[in-house]
Amino acid sequence: MHNWKQALLAAHGGGSKYKLLVTAIATDIEQGELIDGQRLPTQRLLAEQLDISVQTVTNAYKELERQGWVRCEVGRGSFVSRRISERVATSMLDRGEQSLLDFSTARIVRSERHDRYWRQTCAELAAEHEQPWIHACRPIAGFEHHREAGVQWLAELGLGVEPQDLLLTNGASQAIFLALASLAGPDDLVLCESCTDHGVIGTAQVLGFKLQGVEADCDGLDPEHFEDICANERVTALVCTPNLNNPTSSLMPDSRRREIADIARRYGVYVIEDDVYGPLLGGDRVAPPLSHYLPELSFYCTSLTKSVLTGLRLGYLAMPRRLALRTESIFRVNSWMAAPLLGEIATRWIERGRAKELVSLQRELVAARQAAVTAELGDYLRGSHPASLSAWLDVPEHWDLDAMQHELRARGIALTLPDPFLPPGSPRPRAMRLCIGAECSDQRLRTGLASIRDVFEQYPEIHEFRGAR
Repeated sequence: MHNWKQALLAAHGGGSKYKLLVTAIATDIEQGELIDGQRLPTQRLLAEQLDISVQTVTNAYKELERQGWVRCEVGRGSFVSRRISERVATSMLDRGEQSLLDFSTARIVRSERHDRYWRQTCAELAAEHEQPWIHACRPIAGFEHHREAGVQWLAELGLGVEPQDLLLTNGASQAIFLALASLAGPDDLVLCESCTDHGVIGTAQVLGFKLQGVEADCDGLDPEHFEDICANERVTALVCTPNLNNPTSSLMPDSRRREIADIARRYGVYVIEDDVYGPLLGGDRVAPPLSHYLPELSFYCTSLTKSVLTGLRLGYLAMPRRLALRTESIFRVNSWMAAPLLGEIATRWIERGRAKELVSLQRELVAARQAAVTAELGDYLRGSHPASLSAWLDVPEHWDLDAMQHELRARGIALTLPDPFLPPGSPRPRAMRLCIGAECSDQRLRTGLASIRDVFEQYPEIHEFRGAR
């Protein structure tokens, strides 16, 4: 707080007091002087201590909340809430490090066949004289034959749609953003699982809607809690991942999908279904998509990125027909259209069976790595599945989560803390996510897993770990 007082002295030179306070508090958060979740002084107390007006502090806290540094909860106070981009940057790697074994990023297990097919396709495209997908600036929704291939892909996943109800997007993340932008704005309430994809949390900050987690178990969303919220609040939409939730790997059974769909229909709640991992289930799929039971209120989002090829960022968004024009218009403003070149590649791979072949290969590679995870870390598995790209690990009671991540990083291993997946108000589980798509040999994978087990079984050093909770 001394730094805040010093910063306010500059106000005598004409600077705005509330802006100076915003900069000072944000700087302390960025430098780790204030940790994520720490409670800030009340507005009245801080005003007294800094000898400024309560209104100045109120304005500063509002601006910090707008920028994502602080969350203000009625009746509880104001808490540090590092911006989602910052939390993701410190919990998941955004650049490779040569010596690091990166278990922090959800991606497929790459093989020589993936590289060979990509090179063959690039050579094929380069030899073609007519390439309309390079010169096109329209249509917004995607070429008709690209959308027809998307219909074929979704049919394999158990969802029947018409081409006019399908939109090609730049990956599933954009599809989810478009769905949320079509439905929710400031003051709207959107529900999600108690652990959800970090992109949904970031979208809430961008669009300004309130995001609230719904209790979940090994079978996914708890229907009773979902209905209780719907009965007492005006809920706009639910975002969920019934197939292999990220990060918990939960798989929702058919009976619960029907129950969630019935509740959503009864209360008029739209469902945005993230099924990016659905293709990996193959013949082990337990049920049709949740959207199958609620077509009039569902946005269904999937892509090829997490099942066919990491860089093939081509997604499909199936929309309720009455909202198709609205969603397409938002897409036009957001990014005009999906990359037609990726649409063409995806279409060729789907029509020729190559996409299906690579999914089958991926299931084999993932199952083998998941078996290795179970063999080394089975005692610590909170959630996993043979087709999941990640495993959800229980952290032993004698370890602090942040200290655990620090120790693993010192050994050249990166795992993900739970923080990027927690909507406001959700409790922080004693768990970490391990992604099995690390770029490494099978031997190095096993060595890394054994090292993780070794750290879990040890007791930490006795010292003050900065940022520990």
